[in-house]
Amino acid sequence: MTSTAQGESWRPLRSRRNLVVLAVLVVLGYISITQLRSRSGLAKTYLGGSAAGKRPLTIIRPEGPVWRFNATLDRNNHALTQAQCDASFPQLYHEIERSQKYWKSKQGKKPITKEQIDLKWSNDGGMMGMIYDQQLYITFSRGLNHFGHWKERSHATLHQIHRAILASPEPVPNIEFAIKINDVIGLTPDDPTVTIWAFSRDINDPIMDRVWIIPDFNFWSYPRVSGAYGDFQQQALSQSSDSYTAKQDLLVWRGTLAFNREIREPLLAQSDSQPWSDVKEVVEDSATDNRISMPDHCRYKYSVHTEGTTWSGRLKYLLSCHQVVFIHHLNWYTHLYHLLVPSGPHQNYVQTQDDWSDLPAKITDLVSNPAKGKKIADNAAQEFRDRYLTPAAQTCYWRRLFHVWREMSFEAEPWEYSDARDGSRQRKVRGMSYEEYV
Repeated sequence: MTSTAQGESWRPLRSRRNLVVLAVLVVLGYISITQLRSRSGLAKTYLGGSAAGKRPLTIIRPEGPVWRFNATLDRNNHALTQAQCDASFPQLYHEIERSQKYWKSKQGKKPITKEQIDLKWSNDGGMMGMIYDQQLYITFSRGLNHFGHWKERSHATLHQIHRAILASPEPVPNIEFAIKINDVIGLTPDDPTVTIWAFSRDINDPIMDRVWIIPDFNFWSYPRVSGAYGDFQQQALSQSSDSYTAKQDLLVWRGTLAFNREIREPLLAQSDSQPWSDVKEVVEDSATDNRISMPDHCRYKYSVHTEGTTWSGRLKYLLSCHQVVFIHHLNWYTHLYHLLVPSGPHQNYVQTQDDWSDLPAKITDLVSNPAKGKKIADNAAQEFRDRYLTPAAQTCYWRRLFHVWREMSFEAEPWEYSDARDGSRQRKVRGMSYEEYV
């Protein structure tokens, strides 16, 4: 009886304990599931979410539930949503907005027409493309095989566009567009309604206001200068792993005098025999042509940027080096030059006169005040290398351009028709697919 009584008295107590344990397990399980869902959501956000059709990576974002751009994680993340792009790069779209405003003032509510992007005025370096149903097509090209590097330029540009489409977590619009890949694109005042996508524009020429600027081909790769641009940034980061103060206390520049002599010859004259100078002319086909690799530029505290025939792609590399870049007054602007700040607390480069007459005094000042130079280099790395020059930023720019261009331009007609042998009418998408073209 005692045993039975004890057993009877134990069961309710054991039951209550079991209920308590069960309740605790349920609560812990709910918390775990909630955390897993939160983490899964963050991972999906990292890859563009389930709309991208991608399996989310098991990446836990250190910033918490509010998504923020993290250069370490997102430098090469091409699957940002438009909302993430806008939050990450709020100052990225200046040139798109400028062009949109310009063409609204010219067109009013009328869309840009197909005739306005027709390349009949262009003899070389031009191609037309179309995005239809998330696919890229090349509908026309002219004069892209004169030089081997023009093929590189056109293909590198198409690769960027294709990547922006393919990685997008949201649909991109159907559009048709025209691109010029040469330096001097040849716009004239003969037809003021013509517009084009190009790598740069002369800010002193009103004709060039008609240009829509796109990221240049170097943002994919430029084999004779560096490999894939994303890989170069990783090399630049490894070169910058040492402190800024460990870099060579010298000013570096390499270039040819074959063009833009009015800028480059004074640079050589002002830096000749100076103790702070490693400025040298590149002499083609000579025994010692003075070349150094682009990543090796990052070993210096100071560098010089000069324009070439028009703009020069060199600047994107130098601004990724965590160094002080000296730049003369620029005539040719790319899609990011509005972010250059010559003075003040956010200064990210040093402005010089076109004859470089103030170069000796300015670099001597920085050599004497290393903290001042480090601040400029830090600003440049933070603003450009770790944000607006990242491959992720370029993809965001492309996709914003696609959407704004669709708002401003005609509706693309994708089909062309032909008569079959049996008398039936057949249709297919115009042009050649990206996969076949490249």
